[in-house]
Amino acid sequence: MEVVMDSSLRRLVNRRLEWLEMTKDQVSDWNAGTTRRRDRLSALPNTVLSRILSKMPMDSVVRTSILSKRWSNLWKHTQGVDFHSLPFSDNQADYSPITHCLDLLLSPQIIKFTAVGHVSERSNPDVQRWVNFALSKNVRQLTIGLMSVSLARRFFQLPDSLFSNRSKTLEHLVLSFVDFKPPRPGQPIAASVFSSLKLLVLTHCKLADATVDLCLRKCVLLEELVINMCEGLKNVNISGPNLRLISFRCLEDSDDGEFRSLRVDAPLVGNLVYSGDLIKFYLNNCPVLQILLLQGRAEPMNEAYTVHVRELIDQIRHVNTMILNFAVVEFVAKEYYTRGIPFQTFQNLKHVFWYGPLKSPNAVYNLVAFLGDCPSLIEIAVDFREESGAVFCQCISEGHVADEYEEGESSQRNPYEGGNLEKLEIAEVRCFSGFDGEMLLVRLLLEKAVNLRKLWLFWRLGDLSVMHDNVLQDITKSGYPQQLSDTIQEEANSIIATILDFRKASSRVRIKFGQEWRIESWRRHFGD
Repeated sequence: MEVVMDSSLRRLVNRRLEWLEMTKDQVSDWNAGTTRRRDRLSALPNTVLSRILSKMPMDSVVRTSILSKRWSNLWKHTQGVDFHSLPFSDNQADYSPITHCLDLLLSPQIIKFTAVGHVSERSNPDVQRWVNFALSKNVRQLTIGLMSVSLARRFFQLPDSLFSNRSKTLEHLVLSFVDFKPPRPGQPIAASVFSSLKLLVLTHCKLADATVDLCLRKCVLLEELVINMCEGLKNVNISGPNLRLISFRCLEDSDDGEFRSLRVDAPLVGNLVYSGDLIKFYLNNCPVLQILLLQGRAEPMNEAYTVHVRELIDQIRHVNTMILNFAVVEFVAKEYYTRGIPFQTFQNLKHVFWYGPLKSPNAVYNLVAFLGDCPSLIEIAVDFREESGAVFCQCISEGHVADEYEEGESSQRNPYEGGNLEKLEIAEVRCFSGFDGEMLLVRLLLEKAVNLRKLWLFWRLGDLSVMHDNVLQDITKSGYPQQLSDTIQEEANSIIATILDFRKASSRVRIKFGQEWRIESWRRHFGD
C-alpha cells in the first residue's frame, strides 16, 4: 500500500514536535484544549506510520524518537533513507552521525536511499559504506548526489559490490562526481548486475567508453539514460531495446582528451537531448523519436559539416517538438534562405523552443522564416537567457536600452523571409528586455501569425548573479540613482506602447506583459 505524506499528517507530526518545546503551563493549557480530541496520528498502525516516515528526511525522522515511548524505535523501521543535506565544512566534515544512524536501522528492505550535498576539498564522505548498506537492504532507488566544491574535480570511489551484487531490485541509480568503473580486471561481474535497472543518471562522473558499453549490455530493461558532462568519454555508443529517454551533454575537453562522437541506436526512444557539436552526433534507427532538444555549438560550415547535418536533419524530420539554438537555423539559412529557397522538412513540428541570443537582424529573420516553414506549428517559446552581459553594462552607463546588433555581413537580410505562421496560436518571449532584436522578433510574430491568440512577454527576472543583464528590473533593485531608475521605467513604458501599436495579423491576439515565465510549459513536453 502506497502512503502519501499529505499536509494533514505532516501537521500532526509537527504538532507533536512543538509540544515537546512547550513550558509546563503551556502543556497544561494544550492538554485542556485537546483532551476530547482524537489523536488521529497515534491511532494509525505502526506499518502506516513507518511508511509515512519513509517520505521524510532523516533528520526529521530521527527527531520523532523523542515524541513518546511508542515512537522511540519506530523510526528504525523506515524504508526511506534521505540524507538530502549532507554535513558540510571547509575542513573535514563529520559524517559519523550518518554512519551511526545507518547502524541503528532495522528495516529488512530500503525502498529509497538518498545522500545529497556539497563536499569540500578536505572532506571524505564514506560513499562505499553508504552504497554497501543500500545494496545490503535490496534498495530500489539509489541516489549519491555529491557536488564537489574544490577547484580540481574530485571523483569518489564506488565499492566493487555495485558491480558484483546479484540482487534484482535496483531500478533507479543516480550518481554524481564518482569514478564509475567496473572492478579490477580478473574480478567477475555478476550476470544479474543492473538487470532490473530502468533509470540511470551519471552526471559529472569519470567514465570510459567501455564502461558505457558494458552497462548498456547489462541494463536490458533500461528506459531512461542521462549522461551529463562526464569526463573520459571519446566515442560513445548508446543502444538499448527499451530506451525511451536519452540525455547526453558532452564535456568537450578533459584530461583524457577530446570527445569525438555520440552514436544512438534506440528503436523506442521518444525523447532525446543532445548538447555538443552537431558533427559529432549520429542517429540510427530512431523511428519513433518525437521530442528533441538539440543544442549545437559554433562550428565551421565546411563540406563535411554540411553533408553530416543534412543527413541528421533528414533523420529527425518526423519530430513534433524541438528545443534548439542557433546551430540548426544557421545551417538552414545558409543552405536554403540565402538562395531564396524555402525549407519544408519539418512538416510535423508543433512546438518549438528557441534558447539563446539573436545577434543580428538577419538572425531574427532567419528564425521567423524557419518557424514559417513549419506548417503544423502551434506554439513557440523564445528564451533570451544567454544575452551578453556587456549590453547590460552599456545600459547602466548610458541609462537606456542599447543596440545589440552586429554590423556588417551578418546584418544583411536573406532573399527568403518565410511565409505566414498559419496555425501558430501561442507565443512566449522570456527574459525580455526590449532590445532591438527582441522588438523585431515580436513585430514579425504579430505580423505573420494570422491565428495568434496569446503573446506573452516576460521581463527578465531571477538570480542576479546569472541573469545579470535585466535592464527593466535589476536596475530598480540595485540602489542606482532615482533619475536613472525613472529613465528605465520610462523606457519600459515606451517599449510596451510600441508593441501595442504594432500591426497585428490576428484580430483576437491578446498581449500580456508578465514578470515570471511558466517553466512548466517547457517541462511538460519532456515529462519532467
